This record gives sequence, structure tokens and C-alpha cells, in this order.
Amino acid sequence: MNSNSDVVIVGAGAVGCATAYFLAKSGVKTAIIERESVASQASGFAAGTLVPLSGEGIPGPLEQLAQASFTMHIALWDQLKEESGIDFQARREPTLRVAFDDGDVQELRNLYQYCQQVEKFSGQFTINWLSAEEIVSIEPRLSPEITDALYIAEIGALDSYQYTLALLKAAEGYGAVLHNGTVRGLKKANDLVCGVKLADGELACEKVVIAMGPWTREAEAWTDIPMPISPLKGQILRLETPGPPLQHVISLRGNYLASKPDGLTWAGTTEEQVGFNNEPTQEARQSIMEAARKMMPSIAEAKLVLQTACLRPNTPDGLPIIDRVPGWDGVFVATGAARKGILLSLAMGQATADLVTQGHTQIPISQFDLDRFDKSHIRNHGHT
Repeated sequence: MNSNSDVVIVGAGAVGCATAYFLAKSGVKTAIIERESVASQASGFAAGTLVPLSGEGIPGPLEQLAQASFTMHIALWDQLKEESGIDFQARREPTLRVAFDDGDVQELRNLYQYCQQVEKFSGQFTINWLSAEEIVSIEPRLSPEITDALYIAEIGALDSYQYTLALLKAAEGYGAVLHNGTVRGLKKANDLVCGVKLADGELACEKVVIAMGPWTREAEAWTDIPMPISPLKGQILRLETPGPPLQHVISLRGNYLASKPDGLTWAGTTEEQVGFNNEPTQEARQSIMEAARKMMPSIAEAKLVLQTACLRPNTPDGLPIIDRVPGWDGVFVATGAARKGILLSLAMGQATADLVTQGHTQIPISQFDLDRFDKSHIRNHGHT
């Protein structure tokens, strides 16, 4: 392959495709290089539930980025559907965070206090505390051992695979080009990047965005800069369940049950540090079903339709990386969102596009630079 583009993006997951979308829409000649297929890992298998109110770094360093990206999702959905011609099933739906014991209740109280603050400033959510009696009236199939629940209206949800395809399709409508290939390295003149080396040729460019998800560490050999990304395996079960679909996402301690538009109920998920092994396992299936039965005992009667496993990009501190690559003028990295990749993809894509075209961004990314990882920190978290 011998061609040229203004910007080459390495990786066609949600963050890479979002970056391509914003760049191409602004008139930048953009190419995406993907060695497998679009959304071949977490972007294609994620549950697609968008929750900016909790998780790693929320409350804390991730909350502003999460809220900004959630707001972008809501504002962009209709336009992206029109631009791409793809219905990625974007919707708002309620969730129930349930509690079984005092520890769960305290966690919900902390979340309740935080949600009330977010509701006060954003007006995007309705949050209510529910008693056991109120929970049963809403969803009688839930466990009678549930003591309390937090009801949060209008979180976001979408089909993550179709959403990533929509970003790509819309980017292609603005002139972006997808190439199937394997990047072997980068070229530079002095400190300025001038191209990417591929298995079948070269692609000249002025800027490069590394958005390779769990495989980002391969770029360390190209740049000689530490990029401490490791794969975080996650598994999900897709089930045929008796009775009508759930009207709420049900969640407990990182586990969830959610009915999808196709009629299946998704149960998840796991967080496994097992390298690049992405094979579904019986152990994960048993663990997920145990958590699901705890929330809703009748799920034991469900029929397993599909078990999926994928790899998420994870950093030592659980926060993403959105930054320039030191020593390489024109090279940027955007990855590491772990379980929040679909939620954060729009803000990460817009911020990266801003850095490429303007050198700065209004999106809050100051805490997500590469410099926060010193060598001792990386070693202490299993990296070399």
C-alpha cells in the first residue's frame, strides 16, 4: 500500500472511529488502519449501557469527561443516525441499583448523594430511593431479599457494534477511508512523523493517532515511549428468559441484567487479567449466572443463546490516556477507557481531533496524559 493522508488512525474501535468522524467532518483527509475488523473487540461486544454516574474514577478524575461525553451522545444520536443511515438503537432507559446488605446500602447512599449533585447541575437525571415494597411493585421478579434500590431514570443505551459502524460510515461520508492492514512502525523526519510502515507498504501522513485498544503497547516499540495498556477481559451472556422483558437495567456491584431490543437479556460481566486470551469460559458463565440469580432468581430458567468474551484496554490507574506522544511531533494516543469505552468514545474522539487540528481542546483531559506513568508505577502494576 502506497498512498497518503493528512491523518492516519491506527485502530477501528469506537474511539478510533469517533476520532475519524470528527476529523473527517472538519475536512481533514483521514485514513483508518485496522488489521482485523471494525469493532472486533470490546467496541463490538460491549453491553452499550452509558452510565456517567459511577464506575472507576467516578466520583473523581473521570467524572467531568464522562458527563461531557454523555451530553455529546444525547446531542449527536439523531444526527449520527441520519449521517450514517444506521439505526444503532440509541435510547434512554431507567436503571435499578439494588442492595442486599448494609455494605450495598452504604454504597447506594454514596451514589445517591453524588447523583443528587449531578442532577442539580445537569438536570439530565431523575433519582429516587426505593424501599423493598416499591421495588416489588416495579419488578416483582427481583429477589425478595433486596432491601433497597436506587432508581435512576434515563441513562443511555445503544447497540455498541452498530454505533461503532455508524461512526465509521458517517466518517466515510465525509471522506475518511478504511484500510485493512497491519502497522509495523512509524516514520519520522527529525522529530516530525511523516508516515506509517505497513506490512504491505507505507502510508504517508502528517499526523498519527494510536487508538489500538488492548494492543496499544505494541506502539512502544515504534516510539520508545511507555504506554502501559493491558487487556482486561470481559464476558457477557445473552439469554432467552421467561416472561416479559425487563423494563429496567438491574445492577449490583458491577454485575447487571438488561433486556435488549432483540428480546434477549444480557447478563454480565467479568473483569479478568488473563493476557490476550479472549475465549469464553465455563467459570465466567457460572460466576455471571450466580450474580444474575441473586438479583432475579427466575433467571435460572433462562436459555443460554450466546456467550461472548472480549478484551478491553486498561491502564494501571483505570483512567484513559488522551495525549501527544513525547518525542514524536504529530503522534497522539487515545485509549485505555476499560469498561467505559463506549460512553467515553465521543469525548475522547473529539478531544483527540482537537489536539490534532488545533493543538488544544476544551474537553477536560489534563488528568489523562502519558507523563503520569513513571517507570516504577508501571513496574508495580505488572508492566516492564
